[in-house]
Amino acid sequence: ATVSAVASAFALAACRCNSEVSAKKKGAVAPRVLCIAPFDDLPGQYVAMMNSIFSFQKTGVLVDACVLCDKDCRLLQQAADITHGAYWRPEPKDLQGNALVQYLITVFLSDKGTRFSDAACSQPLLRIPMPQQVDYRASCFKTNQPIDLGFVCSVCLAIFSTPVVICDICDSKMEIERSGAKKKKKVAGKEKGG
Repeated sequence: ATVSAVASAFALAACRCNSEVSAKKKGAVAPRVLCIAPFDDLPGQYVAMMNSIFSFQKTGVLVDACVLCDKDCRLLQQAADITHGAYWRPEPKDLQGNALVQYLITVFLSDKGTRFSDAACSQPLLRIPMPQQVDYRASCFKTNQPIDLGFVCSVCLAIFSTPVVICDICDSKMEIERSGAKKKKKVAGKEKGG
């Protein structure tokens, strides 16, 4: 199995963008990130990627994504949506000859000032492909399937679809409390159901 270094690349880019933005006057530099991805999802790198994505959001960095496979990448859709970047997954028929280069130039070359008329990125000037239906569900770290309700390790923030006693990621003991269950109270040396 090939291990992807996308989360590491995103973290390095987030550090570099943060140092550039911090060193310059506000608005003097406008870094952007373009991820050209031949994959559809990265569930094992969810936490590290989301940390970088929130760092990009805080520093005002656009994250653009071009996904070159037959399914959408939910994590890159989230990144583009959170940071007001562009998200595009071309159809294979659209990639004949030099079409990819033309699309990359047309879709991803414009900067934040060219794409939007305001700092809040709410008034688009160009019709850039943006993620329409973004699935914000997290993926189970065991099954890699999106889940609506899950169990989170309080140490490493790994997410599981079913309760686990020991976290598969960090080997911490996970205590699961039942919602709505009443705890026993100790009253004057006796246990009393409350």
